[in-house]
Amino acid sequence: MHPDNSQRPFRTSAILIGLLASAAVWIVTPYNNFVILGAFVSDSYLPIAGFTALLIIVLLANPMLRRYMPAIAYSEKDFALILSMILIASVLPGQGLLRTVPYSLVGLAVHVRENARFAEFFATMRLPSVLFPETMAFGVATPVADAFVNELSPGDSIPWGAWVVPVLVWGVFFICCFLLMIGLALILFPQWRNNERLSFPLLAVHQSLIEDPKEGSFFSALFKERSFWLAAVLVFIIHQFAGWQLQNPEGVPAFPVSWTLRRLFLDGPLRYLPAHIHTNRLYFVFLGIAYFMPSRIGFSIWFFAVAYGFYVVAGNTLFPPYYSMTINDHRFGAMLALSLWVVWLGRAHWAEIIQCMIRKPLDAEGRRNRQAGMMFLTGCVGMFLWLVWVGVQPAWALVFIVLGFMISLTITRLVAETGMPFIRIDMAHQMSFLRLFPNSWLTGTSLLFSYFIVMVFAIGSRVSCTTMAAHAIGLHERESPSVQSRLCWLLVGVLAIGLIIGWGASLTANYHYSASINGEERPVCVYAYGIVGKIVTALQDFSQGRFTPPPYRQILHIGFGFAAVALLQWASLVMPTWPIHPIGFVMINTYYMNEAWASVFLGWLIKILILKYAGARAYRAARPFFLGLIVGELIAGAFWNVILGVLVLLGMSYTRVKIQPY
Repeated sequence: MHPDNSQRPFRTSAILIGLLASAAVWIVTPYNNFVILGAFVSDSYLPIAGFTALLIIVLLANPMLRRYMPAIAYSEKDFALILSMILIASVLPGQGLLRTVPYSLVGLAVHVRENARFAEFFATMRLPSVLFPETMAFGVATPVADAFVNELSPGDSIPWGAWVVPVLVWGVFFICCFLLMIGLALILFPQWRNNERLSFPLLAVHQSLIEDPKEGSFFSALFKERSFWLAAVLVFIIHQFAGWQLQNPEGVPAFPVSWTLRRLFLDGPLRYLPAHIHTNRLYFVFLGIAYFMPSRIGFSIWFFAVAYGFYVVAGNTLFPPYYSMTINDHRFGAMLALSLWVVWLGRAHWAEIIQCMIRKPLDAEGRRNRQAGMMFLTGCVGMFLWLVWVGVQPAWALVFIVLGFMISLTITRLVAETGMPFIRIDMAHQMSFLRLFPNSWLTGTSLLFSYFIVMVFAIGSRVSCTTMAAHAIGLHERESPSVQSRLCWLLVGVLAIGLIIGWGASLTANYHYSASINGEERPVCVYAYGIVGKIVTALQDFSQGRFTPPPYRQILHIGFGFAAVALLQWASLVMPTWPIHPIGFVMINTYYMNEAWASVFLGWLIKILILKYAGARAYRAARPFFLGLIVGELIAGAFWNVILGVLVLLGMSYTRVKIQPY
């Protein structure tokens, strides 16, 4: 038995556990991901660190409490809160925030110091000095940036004082972005779940893991299923052999989980076939989640991955010269169409939100809608004022806010419909559509901050705040609207705390390591430093009048993507048996779709065969097995992170183990 906490919105001890778990995510991530190069622990909608901590509590700690101290045992409601906090905490150390922004600030300082022409143009932007940790000018020493990139000299300490003001100033911008994104999640979830009946496959996984046991039992129904444990143990063992074989190639065999058919595609037009078509590997997390996707969506994911492989072949052989960036334009047009379609479908709900903001609501649902709208509006206004303050043109500030809204909406829709734990809105790290406009419409400042918008929203969409918040709200979908409203403010508070702790952990890791311990990456997080190079190149092109459209009709390719998704969305709406869903088109040629398509195909195929030949009852009976595949891969990733950490402490060499996509 456990106490009835239904009258209290949140249990204090659950909040404290959630904060402790969140702090662990913020502190561990920079060391694990970039210094040790372990499996990424937070950069996923099924974050390894969070779910490992949750499983330890659910399977070890809570059964003991239920046995010996039932009065303080935790319920499904408590676990929902803890998991919600872990999910939102995973946003901060991710791709678009603390992995990229600090590096961008110091990277710009280095380029300004070393490049006279770039420094001259940078000075014309007259950016507020409080954005950066030190003075930036050509030939002027940048000790804060140098130590960040190259490691502190012996005896030196981290220059905390130099970072205090930039962290606070950028923190204001991030909080405004978070208010927009969490408010948007609170707007979207009731519409999508209750009115449009979206499946939210990941939410089904979350809820299965935290479900309350039956009376008199210590474990929920899922953990009593033999098929669940069979799958989890099988996947865990496969990854054990694979990992130890990497550490000791001569002494340990491995089960093959990857393949290549490259030799079959060396001649003729098929030599242009992209590598992900003929060379791929099995990811059990994708295979498992494909089982929970609607069949039409699972089909569309692998169909478009293959179809666009042959688009590349046709482009190279039939329509030379072929430009690979056209696919990015198709995807951008697709995002425009999907976001407009989603807003149109929910137009009545949006009208209700606006009405609740104008008139005082009379019930709890109306008050929740009012809070959602006010959070969203406050975030938009705050972002606008901050961007204008740093020098962005007002019109472009509005464009960037709309773009951030569209990206947040699109990625959340993708995950809500597909359940893909690894996915991102790929904009090739740049605002390529800006090249459609005359240079006179832009300033250097607007162009520079377009990249920061891409970092926070597009690159950051791998762990989007909106998507995480929507699933957190979904974990509390049986709670009252007032509890959901309080939850959203709690999530904002968690992010505010995390900005301090997470930024501090990121600085600590970078100032103490100039390269990953195994020497594979130098400096730490090469990925982020590469983005700085793209920013500098774009600004240099702009300053010299070379920021021009690509050598093809870009607007036509954007229009094609828009029209294709609009047509597919219409067909899906009016023809229930139409087999192709536009979601797959929005994901074309992204790294994660290319990595996942073969595993999704296998999961989709197994599901189709079970439903066709064994029926719905067999499909439901097999669900624990596929949940086991997902959990087994998460646990394998956590295990190998611990092993690599131990090898580092022992001073032993090691090889990176790829459990999930990076």
